[in-house]
Amino acid sequence: MALRSRYPLDPRRTGRPAPAALVETRDAITGAVSPYTLAEGAMVAERTVGGVRCIVASPRQSALGGMIYFHGGGYRLGGPDRMAGFLSRLAADGGCRVIAPAYALAPENPYPAALHDAAAVIDAVAAEAPDVPMMIGGDSAGGGLAAACCIAFGESLPSLRGAVLLSPWLDLRVCADSFERCAPSDRLFSRESAQDAANSYLQGLPADAPLASPLLAGALDGMPSTLIIAGSAEVLIQDSIDFAARLAAQHIGVELSVIPHMQHVSPTLFPDLPSSARSLSAITRFMRERLNGTGLIADPQS
Repeated sequence: MALRSRYPLDPRRTGRPAPAALVETRDAITGAVSPYTLAEGAMVAERTVGGVRCIVASPRQSALGGMIYFHGGGYRLGGPDRMAGFLSRLAADGGCRVIAPAYALAPENPYPAALHDAAAVIDAVAAEAPDVPMMIGGDSAGGGLAAACCIAFGESLPSLRGAVLLSPWLDLRVCADSFERCAPSDRLFSRESAQDAANSYLQGLPADAPLASPLLAGALDGMPSTLIIAGSAEVLIQDSIDFAARLAAQHIGVELSVIPHMQHVSPTLFPDLPSSARSLSAITRFMRERLNGTGLIADPQS
């Protein structure tokens, strides 16, 4: 099948080489140990899906459906490999095959390269199993990419059941007041790092483009019911609050969970924290409800 996009998807562009400091940081992250151990109830493998290298975590029991999950890193760092343990927990506890693409990174591959890779994976999964329930998720920049994919392609994906966004970066204008309010408490992200990452990704394109900043999209019709989890101590908290409000205003089901005093993407980084265990339980509960249909509650007024 060929995905139809609500907004025009520009062709790929030629980027610029990554600076030495960024390459060094990427290398350090690549060698880091995963915070989560692999779940016994899941199998993890590397596969190519839609021409994109992916990490695939599959439950050992029969799967209720599939989730495409996008890693964070400001569109310029990271990959799915270090998230294998976390992804295996989603697969085992959520009863779902989780596919995490190693999408193209900036500055070598600026916007919309990540969207093109995401679309290729989504299209391949949907074409292979068009009737299997699907979810889309991600954390940080990957949460923004997940929201952009739902907005762009959701209306052409009848099997799309839900979205899971963890500390999503949804507004690349970097203008929320939480960048100042939470600057003293956020140990992972800042206005300066966000602006650098946005410039690296956009490379001259406007930050208010709807598929770069999904918070600013005019219509959210493609968004399915959505679970958003964020920390009150992070500079991106306002993105989550504002996006949840916009979803609610457009009559789209949304659950927003704010973890008090917690850092950016904490459920993916700190498996031993009670709040991470609660968040993981909330995510996998939401996944199962959406995939098996028990979360599809009819409105008696409709």
